[in-house]
Amino acid sequence: MSISMSTRARRTALALAGASALVFGGAAIAGAHVTVSPEEASAGSYTVLTFSVPHGCDGSATTEVAIDIPDAVAGVTPTLNPNWDVELLKDDGSPAEGEPASRIVYTAHEPLPDDLRDAFELSVAMPDQAGETLAFPVIQTCEQGQTAWDEIPEDGQDPHELERPAPTVVVVEAEDDGHGGASDGSGHGGDGSGGDGQTDEGTADDVAAGDGTAGDGSDTDALSVAGLGAGVVGIVLGGAALLYARQRIRAQH
Repeated sequence: MSISMSTRARRTALALAGASALVFGGAAIAGAHVTVSPEEASAGSYTVLTFSVPHGCDGSATTEVAIDIPDAVAGVTPTLNPNWDVELLKDDGSPAEGEPASRIVYTAHEPLPDDLRDAFELSVAMPDQAGETLAFPVIQTCEQGQTAWDEIPEDGQDPHELERPAPTVVVVEAEDDGHGGASDGSGHGGDGSGGDGQTDEGTADDVAAGDGTAGDGSDTDALSVAGLGAGVVGIVLGGAALLYARQRIRAQH
């Protein structure tokens, strides 16, 4: 009886450990996607979106990152990245030159190694109406190969089920902060500033830089989940070992 009980305990521990590895392994894979932060933005606002590229293309270094801009976006201003050249392009691939840009292209001065990450910031004028989910497909070109992060989930489908999901931002209702609405329809006040004399875009920049890094929230969450998974597996294996030891003691008596 003691032998069968200890064998059952070992089998249970292995099954639980395997299930935990599958669950948290899936979370780690999801964290390897190209992502955008924040994933929500207020209607009618200027929001700084940070697109994070965590790796290359199957081990190959990244040479170019192209971000497609949804038609619903009223305007976009890319932030300079010292390691990349940036271009604003129209639908036909020609330079925007003051016209609305439909694609932002970052080209690396030196290829970004597969084991390093980088982030790209865009100041985006959000639509005036809430309720829409904006997709920002990203084309990642590498020294060898290319990855298109452009899959859009069907209604009711979990985006994390997709292999290469496009980064998305949900447009939500603007909160009443007491400053009043914009008077020129551009997302800023009539003099280019909010009621406190600071531009909405400047406020967004302050928020994005609040922790000293851009776009690291998703990486932190992934690490937290991985740490939690390791803790759960440790508890399961520890409990199984304790149960096994008790059964051995009872068998000896």
